[in-house]
Amino acid sequence: MSTIYIHWPFCLSKCYYCDFNSVKCLGDIDFRKWLNLYKKVLKRFKKDFYKNENITSIYFGGGTPSLLPEWFVSDLIEEINNNFNLIQLAEITLEVNPKTVTKQKLLNFKKGGINRLSIGVQSIRDGDLKLLGRIHNAKSAKECVFEALEVFDNLSIDMIYNRPGQNLTDWESELAEVLSWPINHVSLYELIIKDNTRLKQMIKEGRVPYPDRTDRLFEKTIEITEQAGFEMYEVSNFAKCQMYGKHNLSYWNYEDYYGIGPGSHSRVTIGSEKIAIAQISNNLEWLNWAEDLNFEIETLSEDEIFEEMCIMGLRAKCGLNLKKISEKIKIKYDLQNKIEKLMKNSYIIKRGDRIVLTKEGIKRLNLVIEFLVKEGPYENFN
Repeated sequence: MSTIYIHWPFCLSKCYYCDFNSVKCLGDIDFRKWLNLYKKVLKRFKKDFYKNENITSIYFGGGTPSLLPEWFVSDLIEEINNNFNLIQLAEITLEVNPKTVTKQKLLNFKKGGINRLSIGVQSIRDGDLKLLGRIHNAKSAKECVFEALEVFDNLSIDMIYNRPGQNLTDWESELAEVLSWPINHVSLYELIIKDNTRLKQMIKEGRVPYPDRTDRLFEKTIEITEQAGFEMYEVSNFAKCQMYGKHNLSYWNYEDYYGIGPGSHSRVTIGSEKIAIAQISNNLEWLNWAEDLNFEIETLSEDEIFEEMCIMGLRAKCGLNLKKISEKIKIKYDLQNKIEKLMKNSYIIKRGDRIVLTKEGIKRLNLVIEFLVKEGPYENFN
């Protein structure tokens, strides 16, 4: 099984906290040229790497892919369907900025093959939306969600917490309100202040306070989502009725994926090897590269694969599959002893051939990963 990620790099404006590979749209875009080059890259993936496996999901991310014309999205889905084994019940997700769609546009997206939305609400507090550099307000965000619910029965909402000046009571009230809406999935991300973002500069200049990170915000997030009937199936993702995001689950299970577009990444299994493929981030350079494309391939070492498996698998409820780890790596990293120490500290539990983080372990996710991927025996962990 594999998945396909389509990256659209343009936005109406750059959010203040964003360090993703996206740029403000300046001037007209030649959509037909971009579409033809996306198709060209897809066909090259098929020729060079595709093994006739099932494609279980497609994800349009960005940037702001809801800025795309409906025909662009439907044409690309059709191209994938014609050239790859796209399963009948494939999950096909589109990221949406509330300010960029109408109900009619959502209907057209659905008609073209989209069956799931991920709506970037981020907050329902106008002051915080302004602080984050979002182009919508709370009213338009809620209107977008409820209009989308009239069209789609599978959608997710993105929210950000640990915002500058935010306290526990504010977050509790805001999150409870969002979870009262008739939705089945939320992605709740802790704000990380990244270098080279406008928000980092605003903090440096003293215009806004640095977020006072506390485990209580995360603990309260788990508490409120559980009370509302949402299951935490990954560190930042919560679902009702097991409406998990299938595309992201494939990442956490370390399955193969093909990335298309500027700055996208791919992981492909060839025989006993796992290869990494990265595409140029700069838009103009990517366009020139795609005209006469030549993939730059890196064969990952066993150590790199092990580290990636830990980073991805331990985030999710399904956990890290020990059966996929070679005996050589288990011995090299002293995994048996490390796992026993983590279990003794109540940071992980074992479920069959998998290890899964406990709630206490989730709070120390990065430390647990660091502990496991440090080569050789490692005696201390606190």
